Amino acid sequence: MTEYKIEKKKILFNAIFKPSVEFFLKQYELLKMYKKYFPSWEVSGLNFTVQDRENHCSSTITHSNIIFEIDDANSKVEFLKKTINNILSGYNEFFPIESFIRLGLRFYIFIPMLEIKKEELADIIQSKLFVSNNELTTILSEKVTDLAYIRDYKKDEFLYHFKCGPMPKEQIPAWVDFGQNKHRFNTPKDFKEYLDSFPDMSIYIDIDCYKQDIPFSDMGSFLTKSIDNCIKTATSIKKYILGE
Repeated sequence: MTEYKIEKKKILFNAIFKPSVEFFLKQYELLKMYKKYFPSWEVSGLNFTVQDRENHCSSTITHSNIIFEIDDANSKVEFLKKTINNILSGYNEFFPIESFIRLGLRFYIFIPMLEIKKEELADIIQSKLFVSNNELTTILSEKVTDLAYIRDYKKDEFLYHFKCGPMPKEQIPAWVDFGQNKHRFNTPKDFKEYLDSFPDMSIYIDIDCYKQDIPFSDMGSFLTKSIDNCIKTATSIKKYILGE
């Protein structure tokens, strides 16, 4: 039996909180503290970005928002948790955060599908995720060439924005924001190798797991549970679509 792997190609964490005007007075002191964890940095306007190119990650810090991104993240989940904790705890030492307006964790997952065309994969996904309706088929077409399943939902105490569909390699830039990825790699060659590592054809799963109005003290449990939820959801969807 073929074993289909889940490849975590990118993970994004986003924390939104009440703006702090003191940030503009002490941001360079905060940047100096972050250099313990991130060897490279750059300042842009009223915010700054710190980078660890060996681990392909970066964090952009502002007066009301922190974004952390990590590429090629298959074996880096524990590193992700530790680094995000360092970033938020360090920020909180300078500018205390009582609560978060929003905490979100987003997984960009690719399941390589060898020797299958996009139309064939679209048929498989449609049969599993879409309800068959003869009237709709008559209005549109029986033959599906591509599709995307998008769903917002709530489960337990978490909110989700979920996307799934067939993904040819050439369509990836339209769905995955590479942004400043090249700055998270030592050389352009390393960045190109990362891009080349994406599968030619895959099942694409994009899971944004988030909560709103969260006390700072709940940050650690949110991170642990949201990582677990995203991985479990992707694994279950893979098994369901592929009949494993």
